[in-house]
Amino acid sequence: MSESQALIKVAVCNVAQLLSSKRIKTEDQRYIQGQLSIPEYQRPYVWGEKQIDKLIEDLKDHQEQFTNSPYYLGSVILHAQDECLNIIDGQQRLTTLALLGYLNSELDDVSLTYQASLSIQHIKQNLQYLEKVRSKWEDYINFENIVVSLVVTESEDDAYKFFETQNTGGVRLTGPDIIKAHHLRAIPEPYRNHYAKEWEDLGELQGIVMTLLRGRYWNSLKGRAVPFYQEKQKIRDEVVDEFANRTLKHQDDVAYGLMRVTYTPMEKQAKQDLQNSYQLRQPLNEGINSISYMEYFQNLYCKYYKDLKVSYLPEYAKFIDWLKKLEGCRFLEELFVTGLMLYLSQFGEYKLDVFAKKFFRVAYSKRVSNKKAVRADSIPEFLREHKVLDHIAYGFTAEQVFESLDCFDLKVDEDGLNENTVKRHFVEETNKYFELGIRSAQYAERFADQLSQKIRKLGE
Repeated sequence: MSESQALIKVAVCNVAQLLSSKRIKTEDQRYIQGQLSIPEYQRPYVWGEKQIDKLIEDLKDHQEQFTNSPYYLGSVILHAQDECLNIIDGQQRLTTLALLGYLNSELDDVSLTYQASLSIQHIKQNLQYLEKVRSKWEDYINFENIVVSLVVTESEDDAYKFFETQNTGGVRLTGPDIIKAHHLRAIPEPYRNHYAKEWEDLGELQGIVMTLLRGRYWNSLKGRAVPFYQEKQKIRDEVVDEFANRTLKHQDDVAYGLMRVTYTPMEKQAKQDLQNSYQLRQPLNEGINSISYMEYFQNLYCKYYKDLKVSYLPEYAKFIDWLKKLEGCRFLEELFVTGLMLYLSQFGEYKLDVFAKKFFRVAYSKRVSNKKAVRADSIPEFLREHKVLDHIAYGFTAEQVFESLDCFDLKVDEDGLNENTVKRHFVEETNKYFELGIRSAQYAERFADQLSQKIRKLGE
């Protein structure tokens, strides 16, 4: 047996053995024993009624068809550390079964500790739900007849490799779940719990992660294709590659930014203004740096777009509130939010309302220049011709960005403007908001010029 093989144990056992921490014999006559534990870097327990019902239905169907045959629950990956068996993959399934065992008084000696408040919340909710639907499951749960494949490693790195491999065959964990595990395990143990809590406090991250992926991939210097929204497996793979596998193996928490130096006329003494923020396209280090980067942009996204907590910027807040209500603009909205994050990380709140309106004219231009629908592939096609995101990312001043946006030539395709279409509704709403005063019969010939003139004057 090689050294690497000695560090990995494989076994098949039933759930009763596993959850009761009984000694389990491996395929090569060794033993697995320890107290199940949930490491800090694991995602919270988040299963709800839908997932529970599916598991119960599967167990019921199996027992009715194969009375004496065990039900295979899949594989469980554990990391053996001291006297604990840390659950790397399988927490959702095992926790749900532990709840069933608790209610059914079959598993009295299960001891699992949950630190995340979200986990505790879901456990309470699911206990209530399972009690409510007890009749659906109590006759179909036999823990000695539910089996799992165990993979137990003595190396945390090996456990994570198994974990990542396990989650590439089908869409199980999301990209943010996997990158969380990747970066938390790179943080020194004394700080791991702190950053695990910080990550969980960020809430749902799929939105900002996709925005960051677009901002980094839609790049003329190193352009890469972003998978379409229906390609869930490809999306997750790209997220994991970009924000986990490609991060540098350094511990420094680095934020890249511009520094402005102002010289006096005579003595050349310099005043330095340092930009204090992360840059969307900056290189990332594993561990704390990547988590801080995610936290920074999630806070920007929530404050300036999702939750709009900027009452002290009334013009900007009013405009974004209006913009979010526009219909038929999903892919254009994604482009807009990407540009917004680039600008905020570059220039902060400086003339933010001006930028938002100038960038709107460009980012939403496909809504009036396309004959009909704006498809997902319309955006990368648009960006290959117009490098608007690069102009934001590489601008030294906000005024440079405004100038480049003002140079954009807005065009209108008249197809659909005389009918009850999404395009016409967009033009009507824009005409009303910006007070352009264009009559409906003149939309095709006057909309582009009037809107462009109005917006180009902003910030003067």
